[in-house]
Amino acid sequence: MAIGRKLKSNCRDFLHPLSLICYLLFVIWILIFLAACGKKGDPTLKLYERPDAPSELRAIHRESEIILLWDFPKNKEQALKGFHLLRSILSHPTLTKGGRGDFEKIAFLENDKRSYRDEDFQIGFQYRYKIISQNLKGVTSLDSSIIEVEPKSPLAPPGRPQFKIEHDLTILTWEVIEEDKIFYNVYKSFKKGLYPLFPVNTEPIKETSFRDSFDITKPVYYTIRSLRGGDIWDEGAASEELEINSSDFVPPSPEGLQAVPTEKGIQMIWEEVPETWIIGYRVYREIDEKEGYVLIGEIQTPAFMDIENPLMKRNYRVTALGPTKESTPSEIRDIVFIPYR
Repeated sequence: MAIGRKLKSNCRDFLHPLSLICYLLFVIWILIFLAACGKKGDPTLKLYERPDAPSELRAIHRESEIILLWDFPKNKEQALKGFHLLRSILSHPTLTKGGRGDFEKIAFLENDKRSYRDEDFQIGFQYRYKIISQNLKGVTSLDSSIIEVEPKSPLAPPGRPQFKIEHDLTILTWEVIEEDKIFYNVYKSFKKGLYPLFPVNTEPIKETSFRDSFDITKPVYYTIRSLRGGDIWDEGAASEELEINSSDFVPPSPEGLQAVPTEKGIQMIWEEVPETWIIGYRVYREIDEKEGYVLIGEIQTPAFMDIENPLMKRNYRVTALGPTKESTPSEIRDIVFIPYR
């Protein structure tokens, strides 16, 4: 009976609210610990998995550098330490018959890099490149594809780049390079002297002209490079930089200004200025020799009616307006107006 009473007392103590809460918390802690232990092995093993190899290895020879580019998923670069870029120098094609050297590492690039500029090469030699990725545990990927590059003597830059504006288009033109199978790339920037790696054209240009959208709100800069066709771009030096700044545009003077007295006033007409960036016209009338010409109207169409009649003989000037500048005036004098009675 004493043993029974003792067990019954222990059960009552165990079922005390505070004891029950402590017991539940202990059970929950045990379950969390066991769950964490069960998942611990997966990420550790994953760190030793072979990383993806870089893809789409490609090259551009531009003057004194060979530019290498590749792709790698942005969402996987945190697991990488970086990239190893390797190069094999092939013998000069005129001296031997394709003796291939071993690949040697020429650079290690951080995990967020996707390009490298190789400046240690000679014109006429052949080179092979490949790249591999390395994860944080030192495990390396399989090789990327191998690309072969044979840099040739740089082409001369295209000469005399010029532009004209037609409606909402900028039309670039330049002189032809006297060499067979020559193409062109056009580079565009909104900062003087700083150009992106890739041209604004999607495919190499065969002609000596290019059309681009015209932006009247800010300056834009262009250069043109000639290149030889093939899988590897072999570009020459950049042309003279071409600046297109609409704030520098000076409109031509309106032509064919005429004035016809009517019952309501002086009707003026003139030829529309052909430049498509013209935003309007200003009309001035001479008050007297002391005050000179004063602005009496600003319009967008090439016609204006002066309905005021302070003087019977009048002199007028008309100018065209650009984005920021005004043309020299066209002038018509001694227009006689007899008010209608």
